[in-house]
Amino acid sequence: MVLFDYLPLNLMAYAVIISTSFYLYLRYRYTFWQRQGCPVPLKPHIIYGHTKEVTKMKTWVGEHYASIYFNTNGYKFTGFYQFQKPKLMLRDLNIIKDVFTKEFSTFPNRGIIFDDKLEPLTGNLLTLEGHKWKVLRNKLTPAFTIGKIKNMIDLIDGRAQEMVKILDASSMIGEQVEFKELLARFATDVISIVAFGFETNSLANPEAEFRKVGRMLFSTSKETIIRNALNALAPSLIGLLKVRSIKKEYADFFFNVVNDTVKYREENNIQRNDFLDLLLKIKRGQNLSSEEESKLVLNENDEKEDFKFTMDVLAAQCFVWFIGGYETSSITLTFTFFELAQNPEIQTRAQEEIDSVLIKHNGKLTYEILQEMTYLDMIVSEALRKYPPVPNLTRKTIKPYKLPNSDFTLNKGLQVVIPVYAIHNDPEYWPEPEKFIPERFTEDEKHNRPQYAYLPFGAGPRLCIGMRFGMMQVKVALFRILSTYNISLSKNMKLPIKLNPKTIPANPDGGMFLHVTKRKK
Repeated sequence: MVLFDYLPLNLMAYAVIISTSFYLYLRYRYTFWQRQGCPVPLKPHIIYGHTKEVTKMKTWVGEHYASIYFNTNGYKFTGFYQFQKPKLMLRDLNIIKDVFTKEFSTFPNRGIIFDDKLEPLTGNLLTLEGHKWKVLRNKLTPAFTIGKIKNMIDLIDGRAQEMVKILDASSMIGEQVEFKELLARFATDVISIVAFGFETNSLANPEAEFRKVGRMLFSTSKETIIRNALNALAPSLIGLLKVRSIKKEYADFFFNVVNDTVKYREENNIQRNDFLDLLLKIKRGQNLSSEEESKLVLNENDEKEDFKFTMDVLAAQCFVWFIGGYETSSITLTFTFFELAQNPEIQTRAQEEIDSVLIKHNGKLTYEILQEMTYLDMIVSEALRKYPPVPNLTRKTIKPYKLPNSDFTLNKGLQVVIPVYAIHNDPEYWPEPEKFIPERFTEDEKHNRPQYAYLPFGAGPRLCIGMRFGMMQVKVALFRILSTYNISLSKNMKLPIKLNPKTIPANPDGGMFLHVTKRKK
């Protein structure tokens, strides 16, 4: 009996010892940056580090990292913790420039954890590292030259004109349109025809298979939350436990779509002016670099061709084109139309520019004609400033790096964060950043501003390879809709808009409801 009387007391003692030891262990983990000689101005939470609000999905990730940025004024860089994982936030534009360009050999990778053997679709240009990335970038760069992408403008324009027809019914009865969903369907149809070579018809049918898969890919699932937590707490467990970043059913869907399309084209000797056709030429060993030099990041040691362009690699590039083009272009368009609805004088000026181009070229639209609309360019650039689709960029060291004008050396294997959304909203570089002012992007204004204060597509050798295509897609949609309709806010829109805390790209929480009315010309 005496033994049992003491048992609860012993258990309590063990519990206290274990809890205290765990607490002290966590406290020690949070001294990492101080032991390295790096400032950590903000006190971390004992469990979440500096990412409590974003982990609990109470604050959008861009705004959360911006709060760290603006609460560390006076520092060129600052340490922080995602759970117990140490990361370094860069605030100084000169250091950011070095990381992207001069010191690219030290920071060549994004530090995204993936397993292309478990998930072949993750072996794409976004995630690959080292020699594989260099060879693949070299092969793909010629596919994104102006000469190649301008051949795709008719495919995009066809979808944009179909979207205009879809809006006709809403304009006639004066009902509101949920633009985020409409533009996501437009982007789905564009990417499917350009990347996969077939019609998905999601503009006409919102429940089309491609649209449903796209919708699920960008929803926050339990698997996503678990993977993000493991990435911060114990990244090695991701591979050990085989935690997927893409649900197998969606991965199989994409691979089968690409495989079936490739098989059909090869059996029937079909060629098209699309991305898949360019990838097939690469797979067959053809050289695409006829218009401009593509070997931007290779040296003599990288010329060896031991990275085979297999069917898995081809499908992975189609997949990253889909997730990149689908989300970024639809988000950029959504916020651009929102700002035009709020600023009718800017909308009118854009329409005047479009009208003059239509008259000048008898209603035709080519890539070259699109480049004549410089004010439309400024509008899109300002939308990308206020609402960058990728709010933060990351780079990971592969060797120690001494930060300039400091005594601090960043060790190998650590990740730096460039808070794009915060920099884009810093009044030091952008006076009255909350205002939508396209004139920030006149040639004079661009020359007077630090280059690395604007990073919607990244910078350096890992600059977004699809930037030109994305801009073309956005401008074609704006051109067609603004030439036909006036855009205004719905009474159901709550202002100021709240950004969805459950997504990584900027997204309006609750949707984007606007009205369209036929223009009187």
